[in-house]
Amino acid sequence: MPSPSDATVLVCSRNRPEMLRDGLASILASTPAETEVLVVDSASDTDETRLVTLEAGARYTRAGKGLSVARNAGITTADRPIVVFTDDDCRPTTGWIESLIAPFADPRVSAVTGRMLDHTTDAHAPYARAERYIEPVSGLDAGHGAVMAFRRDVLLRIGGFDDMMGAGQHLAGAEDLDIFIRLLRAGTHVVHDAHSVVLHANTRVGEAYVELHHGYGLGLGALVGKWLRLDPLFGLRIGWRLTRRTGARIARGTRRHHDTRHDRSLLAGMAQGAWEVRGIPIVGERFAGAGSGAPIPVLRAEGVTR
Repeated sequence: MPSPSDATVLVCSRNRPEMLRDGLASILASTPAETEVLVVDSASDTDETRLVTLEAGARYTRAGKGLSVARNAGITTADRPIVVFTDDDCRPTTGWIESLIAPFADPRVSAVTGRMLDHTTDAHAPYARAERYIEPVSGLDAGHGAVMAFRRDVLLRIGGFDDMMGAGQHLAGAEDLDIFIRLLRAGTHVVHDAHSVVLHANTRVGEAYVELHHGYGLGLGALVGKWLRLDPLFGLRIGWRLTRRTGARIARGTRRHHDTRHDRSLLAGMAQGAWEVRGIPIVGERFAGAGSGAPIPVLRAEGVTR
């Protein structure tokens, strides 16, 4: 049975020292002492992220810009068998680590996700969700990047997160869904444990919320565009599922006279993202260039190579 000493919690942060300070206080208070906490500084403009990390007593490393770039740096820096990801604006609840790592007792499980709730939400509200995901298309529903854990060796084998996707990049989303899909296509299982809960403390509103969804849409479109090239039938399946769901939310919101700008922005971003990635090379199920000519690191079990 996995124990908390088998895990490293990775927190990626950029230019948000005060939010990180509060986040680390919550993470350290709710996480067993034997679990390592590692902050990955995603190219912050000042030294404050490092100072806040050291002040809190956590481990520190620095990486390039982009959430996936930082996560990959964290994976190669960590040396424990399980890596756990949460965000600097999340506040984990007691027992989150124990619940998140327990399913790894099953050797078929490569990833476990928990629940992310708005900080104003009752964590004990009724909740229903599948507990185990096996089919690749179900990776779209497997969980959220704010609370997820992985076998480190499996992440290294499949090449880590797609550096061109996720916050801090133009294709600003879906890197978590992409990794779930790739793990499921590799024949492993993903488990969702509702008892592992983190509270999200930084909810965006208004135009910022609409802009956030456009970035998510770009990432989702890139996800669909990638799989349309690697496996056209599978790409069509996930593209149809995402489009149908978003269209249904827009129709439902319109009937109820709700604001649907964020979903419309998401849908527009999906179309744009799928179009923009049509010519980007793909190597090992990851996009292999950002148009700048800079090489993308490829993860291997021995660390980062170029």
